[in-house]
Amino acid sequence: MLDPSGLVFRPLLHDDIGSATDLLMLGSPSGVRYHLAVQLAAAEAGERGCAFVAEWEGSIVGSALLSDDPLLPGLVSTLVAVAEPARKSGVGSALADLLGEQLQHEALPAYCKLPDDQFEGRRFAERRGFVLCGHSLGWSLDLTARDGTLERAAREAARSADVRIRQADMRKELDTVLECALRCMPGMPSEQHVAPEKARKYLPDDAIVLLAEREVPGQGQGPRAIGLTALSPRIETAAWYTLFTGVAPAHRRSGVARALKTESFLRARHARAQSVVTHNHDTNDAIIGLNTSFGMQPAPGYWDLRQPRPA
Repeated sequence: MLDPSGLVFRPLLHDDIGSATDLLMLGSPSGVRYHLAVQLAAAEAGERGCAFVAEWEGSIVGSALLSDDPLLPGLVSTLVAVAEPARKSGVGSALADLLGEQLQHEALPAYCKLPDDQFEGRRFAERRGFVLCGHSLGWSLDLTARDGTLERAAREAARSADVRIRQADMRKELDTVLECALRCMPGMPSEQHVAPEKARKYLPDDAIVLLAEREVPGQGQGPRAIGLTALSPRIETAAWYTLFTGVAPAHRRSGVARALKTESFLRARHARAQSVVTHNHDTNDAIIGLNTSFGMQPAPGYWDLRQPRPA
């Protein structure tokens, strides 16, 4: 344990972003570094949210972030992380107090997502007034075991669903992707929906975004995007994470999600991924059944905790 008398707590500076991101990744369920780096940069620039660090002898040993999530625009996200040598020395509590002061001025309720194998983190959040509101299951697929079968499986899945799967050009089709995502949100668990003005920075530059297109009778405008999936590399070597998969309600249970996910496995493997990881709310029986049918194996999930606003 370090000597707490040497600790300095202060707002995040630009030069701290890399170290702060590394620390906060300890509590990131997705393992996608990009999102935290973007949120920290926005906080440091005064654009939205706020961030603090704990410094000891010139090193960042703790970090705290209050920000927003483009998929949960009715909430503000919070996250606190402390380096192992600095734990049990009051760093986490002091950083949480700083966030708590900021939350007093927030009109929206706060939430945090914590990996479900970090029990001490959950207990810490619950002591701070957060309550468990949901749980998402983790899934992992070994792509190396499917070499030689993915291309055929992707073709057959697309043919069976009567869709064309193609990769979106995000430089030209961002509005198309966001519009499709909005149509895919109704009926999804966890209160997810998209805030378009904030979602433009949600997808990393190295993300693969796939659209499922189908001719829609009576529209006469050619194929329309009826579903999408997006995935991005995780911090681990050769592991990718599925950021989102959705299908418009009128086209669900027709094989579109299977076609999207199968093609995403193929594209990830072409990008040298060895595995794909995803999370799904534990009430989403349809996607859980689909994951099981792919032979995906259980992996760490995450808890969704909320801090109710005072009445």
